[in-house]
Amino acid sequence: MEKKRSTKYNTPKDSRLLESDKEIRFELPYETEFENLSYIGVVLYETWHVPGHHHEHFELCYVESGQGWFTIDGSYYTVSQGDLFITKPGESHQGAAAGDLPFRLYYLGFNLEQMRSLEVEYYKIGFNRVEKDENGLIKSIFDNIFDELRMKIFLSKTMVQGLFIQLLVSIVRIYKASSQERNHGAKKLPSDIIEVLNYLHAEIRADLTINDLAHQFHISRSHLAREFKEHLGVTIGEYIRSLCLDKAKHLLLETGESVSSIAVKLHFTSIHTFSIFFKRHSGKSPLEFRNHNTSR
Repeated sequence: MEKKRSTKYNTPKDSRLLESDKEIRFELPYETEFENLSYIGVVLYETWHVPGHHHEHFELCYVESGQGWFTIDGSYYTVSQGDLFITKPGESHQGAAAGDLPFRLYYLGFNLEQMRSLEVEYYKIGFNRVEKDENGLIKSIFDNIFDELRMKIFLSKTMVQGLFIQLLVSIVRIYKASSQERNHGAKKLPSDIIEVLNYLHAEIRADLTINDLAHQFHISRSHLAREFKEHLGVTIGEYIRSLCLDKAKHLLLETGESVSSIAVKLHFTSIHTFSIFFKRHSGKSPLEFRNHNTSR
């Protein structure tokens, strides 16, 4: 059921570089320059969230800094600095940054149809999807691939292919070394909680209550409160406040919108209410936060 609800993300058709202050992404279709590597990118975005989707290739993600969560076919995982995780072709997955720390995520899409021995090993990766890059090797290889793609120096394509294979083998070795199925705290996330999470990230607003959500998704208030707290470790109210605070910080730093406009956008009852909320949870007023972080 989960796969049917998720959006299919297609493999890139053209080679190109996509770059902004929040993301760098190289799209590298299999049929052109590289046989197995589809895309590689990095995001730096405190309120990053990707909705449920699936695709026909493997995907590797590596958390360089910050904290977050993701689901694979309804199984819920938390991730933090140094964690890497894999999704397989056809698996429905989604994820988001969490907390106040800057969030930086490397990601890479790849196909192993021409590398059958490695493909078998990747399909063998079981329920335990989160592993630590204990010695920083994975990050180092990611950085080297980025450098080669950016500089485009002599034989850079050959070097990228070699680094890519080194990355694939290194990851398999990491998973193989801890194949005792430690579970890494994974637990099945109910479909109604997944729907609530998707809604909360799509509709970041301060006036949402647990009663509104229970009515929206036809769930009893007590059941929703209990399930949400059990699976995510925080109450719905705490989660909504965290989303609103992260979104407010983003709008204050990345746009020229006025404080009153941001208060309206996040559905606070007044600019005064928004200012009190922001100062209580960040230690600064909205203007103090903006001035302090944009004057550096």
